[in-house]
Amino acid sequence: MSQSRSLALLALSLGLALTACKPTEPTTPAGTQPATPAPATTAATTAPTAPADAATQCPHADFNTFLAHFGNDIALQEKSVADPLLTESIDANAQPEPAKVTRQVPLAEVEWPVIPDPAALSRQGRELQVTPQADGSVQVLIRKPNTSDQQIYTFAQKPCWQLQSVDDQSI
Repeated sequence: MSQSRSLALLALSLGLALTACKPTEPTTPAGTQPATPAPATTAATTAPTAPADAATQCPHADFNTFLAHFGNDIALQEKSVADPLLTESIDANAQPEPAKVTRQVPLAEVEWPVIPDPAALSRQGRELQVTPQADGSVQVLIRKPNTSDQQIYTFAQKPCWQLQSVDDQSI
């Protein structure tokens, strides 16, 4: 009981100390106007918000260029995957029938490479299809014809291209 009382008093005193540290609004003497700050005019003081700014900050603004590098550069994959990564897969052993399993995988648990190298797919008998979505995201379908081996990778610009989800539809 005394330990919980001590913790409560500590929390209360820390809360009071933090409220004492908040900045206060400057006061102006009666009859005077507060100073108006000068507008910022340098690019360094404005936050980039336009897509053109993202293109200058992102190493690969064009999606096709990004995908070519993303597929064969694990360091780029590690920087360009959402944390957590949404994954969907089919549990073929689920009863009474196979079922879709959805997980939020922390970046520390993602297995690398997260996507195969697009340049090597044809040698593996696999196909790649890139489809822009109405919301600005891009879906990449990688599949092996005439099999259930099919994965859909969804990328979005946040502000650079980032893998948001993987839907492994293989059974």
